[in-house]
Amino acid sequence: MSNNPVELSNSAPTTQDPVRASWNFGFHPIVIQLFIGTALSRIATSMTVPFLAIYLTQHSTMSATAIGLSVGSASLSSMIFGFFGGALSDRWGRTRVMLFALFAWSIVFFGFAVNIYAWLFVALNLLHGICRSCFEPVSVAMISDLTEPEKRYRAYSIRYIANNAGFAIGPVLGAAGGFVGGAIAFIVTGAFYLVYGSFLFILLKKYGVTPTASEKQSGSTKIGDAWKVVTHDRALGLFLLGGIIMQFTYTQLTTISPYVEDHFENGVWLYAMLMTTNAITVVCCQYPISLYMEKRSPLASVKVGNWLYALGGVGFALAHTPWTMVGAMVVFSIGEVLCFPAGNTLTDRIAPSHLKGAYFGAQNFRDLGRFLGPSIGLPMLTHVGILPLFIAMGVLTLLSTWCYQKGERFTAAPLQSV
Repeated sequence: MSNNPVELSNSAPTTQDPVRASWNFGFHPIVIQLFIGTALSRIATSMTVPFLAIYLTQHSTMSATAIGLSVGSASLSSMIFGFFGGALSDRWGRTRVMLFALFAWSIVFFGFAVNIYAWLFVALNLLHGICRSCFEPVSVAMISDLTEPEKRYRAYSIRYIANNAGFAIGPVLGAAGGFVGGAIAFIVTGAFYLVYGSFLFILLKKYGVTPTASEKQSGSTKIGDAWKVVTHDRALGLFLLGGIIMQFTYTQLTTISPYVEDHFENGVWLYAMLMTTNAITVVCCQYPISLYMEKRSPLASVKVGNWLYALGGVGFALAHTPWTMVGAMVVFSIGEVLCFPAGNTLTDRIAPSHLKGAYFGAQNFRDLGRFLGPSIGLPMLTHVGILPLFIAMGVLTLLSTWCYQKGERFTAAPLQSV
């Protein structure tokens, strides 16, 4: 019997025929569905959430400060509740938590469409963050449960491609469809999560992915006990600290927007092109790079990725033409391609099988870096300039690498170094 919180029942196929393997890359059908669902959910969400501030401006009497707090509340709740969502999946089962999150998500977006009260917007966006914090780490944990260890780096890379592809497409569809600032987008998104949850429920039944006796072992672990294990795992703590610093560095992509607007002709257009370059680079490079790196240490990916972050950042600071900015973005984006899936792989390797959801959920604490990045980076850009800013970011990438290398020394089975 597997130690994972989910496993195939006896009626599920245990081997794959060549035809099936040719189209699903050797992954379990539920994993393929989670890849597709990730892309579609990102499209649906990014048709609405990026335009929430516009919607609230047009349809409420909230102040600018209140709107800012409302929009930011989802990230805050996602960071805080990420661990609990993952830990609940260890105790109650992946399938229950994922399905509950999807159906609750549907209600949240329907609520956005019909709500007229300012305080309820804040509450709904908090619930949006909680649903995300329940679904995201649990879906990653399920991918881990249903994928052979040697294929997990590739699986996390494909999921990251799907994530970025959805974010690239969604806002464009939202704008092209006239959804910006309109309730119809929330209804479409809510309907998507309702259909997605129903479809996932059917597939989980079809392929026999159900809670098993091993889940009872997980269920015997209380959330308080899981919290104690996670907070006392020095390797995880160092990986999270390294991830916070990595996210802090990554979010300087947001910080440079006023610099690009002020220092280049048609700066707004150039910044949009840089964001498109980032998305295209990630989508095009993620899979081939993952094939190359999956036979190597994830620590190697982190180390090289952090160096590319530093080089790309210095490239932004020294660039004097739009095309050199684009070149710097390509370098920076390849660093992103290397770093993000490697972080999931490192956590996967140290997570006990019965606490895998809690460990993946704890990764949401890395979003602290996303919150601090613009908050500190923008004042630095204003007061000291872009070159000192990215020199400081380069130093921080070295610190991030050190955290990951130090964390390796505390693992029960040390990870191969570079």
